[in-house]
Amino acid sequence: MSSYASAEELRAEIGQETADDVRLGRILDAAKVKIDNLCNRPDGFVADSTATARYYKGSGTPVQRIHECVTVSAVAVKASSSDDEDDYTAWVVGIVGTTTEADVFPARGDTENPDFTLPSIIGKPWDMLVIGPNGDYNQFSSGIRVASRGWRSDAQFRRGLPTVEVTARWGYAATVPADIKEACIMQAARWYKRLASAMADTLASADLGQLLYVQKLDPDVCGILLDGRYVRPAM
Repeated sequence: MSSYASAEELRAEIGQETADDVRLGRILDAAKVKIDNLCNRPDGFVADSTATARYYKGSGTPVQRIHECVTVSAVAVKASSSDDEDDYTAWVVGIVGTTTEADVFPARGDTENPDFTLPSIIGKPWDMLVIGPNGDYNQFSSGIRVASRGWRSDAQFRRGLPTVEVTARWGYAATVPADIKEACIMQAARWYKRLASAMADTLASADLGQLLYVQKLDPDVCGILLDGRYVRPAM
């Protein structure tokens, strides 16, 4: 696991040039996990360096939701219910304004009005695939199987099957966003100071002349995450 900030950056913030880098690294790692969990982003804010495959139940529509990613290198879809488990048909992945006759384009946002701007330009990841107007396909295979159950012939259940394979670099951005780095340093610095106070529930502020009550996450860190719209709703 790679933290969003370095021990050197944290040392500069807390004014402890002789602090133990191993200890600071643990605190930074904990702050990263806390931020990722609060924002509901299990892939984190820094994308994988290499592309890996993930599998989805096909939507049965021209739009397929996927996890956040910064690049999509390959898309393959099952063409028939008789296909073997590893039998997928490769589709041509394109970039709007660059690729002609592509089967699918990565995009983000609203399915009715998707945004096709490159993540490297606006700093926001792809989160869906859209069928190209000049490609060979008109929808993603649905992956829905209906079967009977119980004693009644009209009692049925539906289950989704993986029919879409997407190979991508999963994560929010190619490099850590500046405000996420700052949020990680701020939270780690707060925990470092609390550890120095033997994990006291309240800290005295000589400058303000008042008691500061410990909170689970620093209010300013929460403000950065909320104002930046980094927190995703749980689905």
